Amino acid sequence: MKDIKAKEHGWLEAKQSGGAVYELGVKQSKHGKAIRRIAEPLMNKHWKNSVTNLHRIYRIAEYLLKRQKRK
Repeated sequence: MKDIKAKEHGWLEAKQSGGAVYELGVKQSKHGKAIRRIAEPLMNKHWKNSVTNLHRIYRIAEYLLKRQKRK
């Protein structure tokens, strides 16, 4: 009979979440930062303490980021 050692909770998930998961997180972080960088001047000018405007500004920033990548 084999001696099966008990692994700590979450060992398998930690072992399997290597480069791909980390890489995806880095991409999402950079994407979010780029959108915030584009949105900041727009927020300073047009936000006026309205959440509706804030959501619109973020949508516009996402559109501008896509346009920049198109070339």
